[in-house]
Amino acid sequence: MDEKKKEQRAIAFDYLFDSVVITDLQGIITDWNNGSEDLYGYSQAEAIGQPVCMLHVPQDSAHITAEVIAAVEEFGKWTGEVKMLRKDGSIGWIESMCVPLLDDNDQIIGALGINRDITERIRKSEQLLQLAHYDQLTQIPNRYLLLERISHLINQCERNQGTFTLLYIDLDKFKTINDAKGHAFGDKVLQEAARRMTQSIRKSDTLARYGGDEFVLLLENHLTREEVTTLSKILINTLSRTFKVDNNPVDISCCIGIATYPDNGTTTETLLSFADNALYKAKSKGNGTYQ
Repeated sequence: MDEKKKEQRAIAFDYLFDSVVITDLQGIITDWNNGSEDLYGYSQAEAIGQPVCMLHVPQDSAHITAEVIAAVEEFGKWTGEVKMLRKDGSIGWIESMCVPLLDDNDQIIGALGINRDITERIRKSEQLLQLAHYDQLTQIPNRYLLLERISHLINQCERNQGTFTLLYIDLDKFKTINDAKGHAFGDKVLQEAARRMTQSIRKSDTLARYGGDEFVLLLENHLTREEVTTLSKILINTLSRTFKVDNNPVDISCCIGIATYPDNGTTTETLLSFADNALYKAKSKGNGTYQ
């Protein structure tokens, strides 16, 4: 290649919008363009001589390196979307392609990675997922995510003969409060109810807003009938404590209908129907009851 073409390639390398990172076989950075400086925040002087793993979040470094090496050896390149770690400690996402660098004898002497910032795209995708699967008032899962998780759990339990429980929860006296105080006030009551219940359950459980003042609690791991009864009483007591909304005391409670897979149903529809009927029976007994 003549000197003119070498100079043109060098200019193109530096002025590409994408990040280009070149490493040796030990994963040490040997070259770095302006796009990389813009993306990661390191100057060329700071980056060259450093391990490329400094650009990945620590928990990803080992498996990404192994995955890249395997793909390059088998297919001649690797492509993927991974997290990146900037100089300032902030984390983003990149779309990356890695290809081998060969010497005159076609022996691999290093690698060339081309990286494009996709942080904004990932952020928007996560926002859409949040909107689709989470209740925007209470920030807990909505009925669509709940139904997905129940369906997934049924499939899992069919394989390993497992069991799980649903608690169908309806707030007592909420409609009266909502009608008397207005929807904005009622929304704050729902938010506080969701917060209290979330604090009373395990991280492995799913509390979802099913609609209006109805919630469903999915207890994924097996619990005995006594443990479910104890949890139901805890939730009732938690919601029976006086709420303070806009400096106004609010007294509510809840009724709970209980259904267990597979004893009370083997499909999402039959389980929810059983729990709904149990809830109706509980409400017929009065406020703050379970069935």
